[in-house]
Amino acid sequence: PFHEIGFYPPKGSPRHLGLAQTVHFLDDGKSIMAGFLDSKDLYSWTLLPWQENWHAKLSTRIGNTAWSAVTRLLLVWNLVDGIDMYHIVERPVFVRKLRLNIGRMYVCQVDFGCQGLLATSGTDKGKVCIWNMNSVEQPTALTHG
Repeated sequence: PFHEIGFYPPKGSPRHLGLAQTVHFLDDGKSIMAGFLDSKDLYSWTLLPWQENWHAKLSTRIGNTAWSAVTRLLLVWNLVDGIDMYHIVERPVFVRKLRLNIGRMYVCQVDFGCQGLLATSGTDKGKVCIWNMNSVEQPTALTHG
């Protein structure tokens, strides 16, 4: 049976204004990471006891994210020019950009597969892109219609 698990910051903790666009479990479910759309903030908190692990201000908006616990990579659909890749051990470190020509401000999904060796995303032009994360070659693009 399912039941709600309530984890809330202690009273007096600073409030984070903005839209928590994405949330992922980290460290085998002991922590969470949340990305805030317009403020460009990325936070990690330990759940029990509730404690901030780190905070990073990214250079672009956080439209959608994908997290690979195996490779410790975070992909961020940035709503401007593609997908930003970060490596996270203690804090996010920018690795590279997967360039896409984004024409509209649509948030598209990003995801990892094959234990973090492949990444995929939609595009605002109706394509599906697949990247080999070892080479980060020009993506394979699938189209429909």
